[in-house]
Amino acid sequence: MTIPHSMLRVGDIDIEYAVSDYTDPWRDDEPETILFHHGYCRNMEFWRNWVPGLAGHYRVLRFNSRGCGNTTAPPAGTPYRAEDLVGDAIGLMDRLGIKNAHWVGESSGGILGMVAALTHPSRISSLILVNTPFKLPGAMVETYNLGEPDHATAINKHGVGGWCRATLQYRIDVTKAPKAMQEWVISEMDKVPKHVAIAHHLMAAGGDLVARAAELKMPMLIMSGGNSQLAKKEQLQEVQARLPNAKLVLFEGYGHMINLLIPERCIAAVREFLGSPPGP
Repeated sequence: MTIPHSMLRVGDIDIEYAVSDYTDPWRDDEPETILFHHGYCRNMEFWRNWVPGLAGHYRVLRFNSRGCGNTTAPPAGTPYRAEDLVGDAIGLMDRLGIKNAHWVGESSGGILGMVAALTHPSRISSLILVNTPFKLPGAMVETYNLGEPDHATAINKHGVGGWCRATLQYRIDVTKAPKAMQEWVISEMDKVPKHVAIAHHLMAAGGDLVARAAELKMPMLIMSGGNSQLAKKEQLQEVQARLPNAKLVLFEGYGHMINLLIPERCIAAVREFLGSPPGP
């Protein structure tokens, strides 16, 4: 089933989004909102398998960040700033009349969730980080250059799809992902303009939230594959040890992008964390 997408003007851009709410219409309280933020050069469809397991208890809000899907892409040369992307999400919540939400972010979407929690703490009820590094490993930054002087040269040379294919083993566990899933990930990321991919990568690669993690006071659920080369379990364990409100769930035997590989197990962990009734 495809859920219709809508468009809303937020600041100076048009944001493509979808709201799924299958909570009981006779309930006398407002359902809590779960906001999904996709990762680098991805889109809201990377969350589609999560909607059925959560929309019966929560209002589920997915959207495409700037330059992804049909959301407005900034002009070439425009720097990507975390505060702007967070402002888009908070602005969308404002337009939809949502006071606060549980932020579920995948990879860089989780990094943005932490920035949102630091800058708009009253708007973020909890943080759920999926495949999210608090700081991208330095070796991975070099790997993404594919032997070129920098990532921008690599992306311009190979195209976003070609660059993604050459680095796919770090983006998704290719030992677990069916070939069709791998090709879908490549084709979806290839829809993003080169200049957006370059600017977004520069923002994500330069982030370091390890030192500021202790400032995050809201409840947190951190989930990752135990073999992820981006969200390394050693880093996550180190950070979680300093966060009394954080729960760490590692899915051993899996690498990156568990949101696509094992959505049912991820959803079960989220439902337990949020205290919703068990799923079927």
